[in-house]
Amino acid sequence: MSLFVIHKKGQGSYSRIVVGIALGLLALFASISLYNVLIGLPNIFENARVPLVDIELTWGLICSVALFVFLGYLICILVAGFKTGLRPIDEGGKKAVEFLVETQNELQKVSWPTRYELVGSTIVVVISVVIIGFFILGVDWVVSFFMEYIGVL
Repeated sequence: MSLFVIHKKGQGSYSRIVVGIALGLLALFASISLYNVLIGLPNIFENARVPLVDIELTWGLICSVALFVFLGYLICILVAGFKTGLRPIDEGGKKAVEFLVETQNELQKVSWPTRYELVGSTIVVVISVVIIGFFILGVDWVVSFFMEYIGVL
């Protein structure tokens, strides 16, 4: 059994890339947050430092890197459909991949507006918002005037 075989290779690649990048950023932010929470933990060894970046090697750093690697593996399972050998996880990964492939297929069926239609619709929305704003301003003015007249305000 091969572990790094992509399920439905070549299908839904754009949606997989977008979701993979979004989940990867979330994993990065989660790892950084964990590191910030655990920053006070002691060094593993006296004067232990990470080469090239020259930061202290602490238990918080180890935990945050382990979290990032674990979340990265989960992202690979959900986005690419990598096999783990565990049937429930593999089935969940296949369902996630199917969803992403179907999402991209449905988005390709959408009739996107032309530039002319988009500009026209935007103008209609802006004019409608201005008209409704003036209507609300007028109603507010009339109600305020009436409330002051009867002595409530």
